[in-house]
Amino acid sequence: MSSINQRYVEKFPASAELFEKAVGYFPSGITHQNRFAEPFPVYFNRAAGAVKYDLDGNETIDFVMGNGALLQGHAHPEIVEAVTAQVARGTHLGGNTPFEMEWADAIMRLVPSLEQVRLTNSGTESTYLAIRLARAFNGKPKILKFEEHFHGWHEYALPSQGNAPAASVPPAIMDMVIVARPDIAEVEEILKNDPEVGVVILEPTGAHYSCFPIQPDPFLRQLRDLTAKYGVVLIFDETITGFRISKGGAQTRYDIQPDLSTFGKIVAGGMPGAAVGGRAEIMEMMSFRGNPEWDNRRRIGQGGTFNANPPTAMAGIVGLKMIAEQPINERADAMAARLRAGLNDAFQRAEVTGFAYGIASLVNPIMGLEPTGDYEAPVISYEDRRAAMTAKRTGLLTKAMLTHGVHVMGGQVFMVSSVHTEEQIDRTIEAFESSLRELRAEGVV
Repeated sequence: MSSINQRYVEKFPASAELFEKAVGYFPSGITHQNRFAEPFPVYFNRAAGAVKYDLDGNETIDFVMGNGALLQGHAHPEIVEAVTAQVARGTHLGGNTPFEMEWADAIMRLVPSLEQVRLTNSGTESTYLAIRLARAFNGKPKILKFEEHFHGWHEYALPSQGNAPAASVPPAIMDMVIVARPDIAEVEEILKNDPEVGVVILEPTGAHYSCFPIQPDPFLRQLRDLTAKYGVVLIFDETITGFRISKGGAQTRYDIQPDLSTFGKIVAGGMPGAAVGGRAEIMEMMSFRGNPEWDNRRRIGQGGTFNANPPTAMAGIVGLKMIAEQPINERADAMAARLRAGLNDAFQRAEVTGFAYGIASLVNPIMGLEPTGDYEAPVISYEDRRAAMTAKRTGLLTKAMLTHGVHVMGGQVFMVSSVHTEEQIDRTIEAFESSLRELRAEGVV
């Protein structure tokens, strides 16, 4: 056993013990594919602000932050107060509530392109619904997505998503999905030669929390023009970027208006909730028209027992109001800039080839590549990225950082919140440098 693995096993014995029980309950002992770890994952039981605690009582500086949902940190008092008060008044009122309109208004005020919205329970639901709406609107069945871009775990999102194989997806569905690289010439060739493509969907800053970065200018603007030219609905999947890349998401930061947008994570203030929004004429594909043929056969239906449930709506209302009125993004971005600079210094001090990049409050470390000079959206090929950030490297980096009291998501991205402090950032930089030295000592880098 490597020294990193040995220290990991020694530091988290209670997690090891609980994992032995978990495998009797869940496949591989986990409830989310990204939580798989060998020989076991760490179990956490409470959190506040920028730190969380595991079963052995270790304090950990958290940069997973609810898979990116917690821009205001864990258990923010304003959100906790709003959710707690609403739980006491009712978690599900079995009908319409004023809270759903307040939540929708909070979303639409931050994202000007949204003429109407629908509320859902997850990013996966949102992208699935958005794709159905787009296909219904223009009558074109095929979808163009980009390699490695993640849009949830429904079948139309699985091809080449990078996180999971498209196992057991029927060929008829696979034939409806075309995968491309984010190259505008390649996209135009596809749209020009296949008139059945009706939808283009992407993560507007690049796949997997910007790990595979896109150069937004000119690519996103060219993509907007191209999809309009060919009558194709453009969907920005802002499940990750929404309200993090800017107060209005990537589309506001880059001043590009998609036809539809999907949101999750931050949109619900850290509670389970999500949204779809965009042009009214597309969203109206869901409307009842009083025409039996339309209402019963052609209308796009949407269920969801907990759509816009009151506690989630209240968390979304309060969380988005904070983003609109307080320097939430500015604080998170400033701490991320400090972290990026510190990680780049750590690479040099540890004499390990690599660098850190990222947009706004996302920080992406990469080992094995020299800096390109652009620390926001560097040009990195898919092949170089995969060769640099292997499963062995990312897995050991995650475990090494945890033994030093820091949790980085998958060894590939730090999600910085507005409540991280300079002292916590500096401790993280020290932990990263120590981890790099340990990886080098084990011959991993």
